[in-house]
Amino acid sequence: MNNLLKTTLATMLLSTSYSASATLYMFEDNNASNGGLSDRLDSITSTYDTDTENFTWDVTFNADPTDVDGFWLVVNGGGNPKTANVNELAIMYGDMATNTLTTYVYNGANNSNSWSNPGIYLQTDSFTTTSDSLSLAIDATAINAWAGGDYTGISYADKIGIWFHISTGSNFSYGPGGELTSYGYASQGWYDTPSLSTTVVPEPALTALLGLGLISLGAAGRRRTRG
Repeated sequence: MNNLLKTTLATMLLSTSYSASATLYMFEDNNASNGGLSDRLDSITSTYDTDTENFTWDVTFNADPTDVDGFWLVVNGGGNPKTANVNELAIMYGDMATNTLTTYVYNGANNSNSWSNPGIYLQTDSFTTTSDSLSLAIDATAINAWAGGDYTGISYADKIGIWFHISTGSNFSYGPGGELTSYGYASQGWYDTPSLSTTVVPEPALTALLGLGLISLGAAGRRRTRG
């Protein structure tokens, strides 16, 4: 392999590495108990792709079966989201009895009834649960496209702020359009954390390209040695 081709390959790999490292962020906490009922939490893992705006949130509980049957969740790129200003973020409500996730514009109030005031409904998604876990993966493109003030919807990068409350004895009801009409619970706990560090997850394509590049360079070296 001549020097020009080597240089071209190296440049391509570095460029791909930069692109991948700027895209997918992951947060993970394997000791996630915090306050109140959050002693039920075992681990939390989340990813956010800044290109596709896909958001994931995976939780394992420390009892099987868990008695957790509801939650609300707000994330941002830094400080504690529960202190956000009006209409800056999106808030997700999870009904674990029906696996229904309902998302609203968050009004900045530190309570579970943000959905009702101003009641800006964004979308409904489904998620999965087992006897000791929940897992959601949503396309937040439409959620993040809502326009208003300093609104950022559901997103984060090298830092994440989390306002995550779980509930037991939860009761949800819905209107004909899928919007929430009520959410009540017997008890709740919280995982409220500001400015936690995330990690960059390289895309699979980067690994493949690196592998091909190393193979090509190795093969060229062997051919040169034999010659």
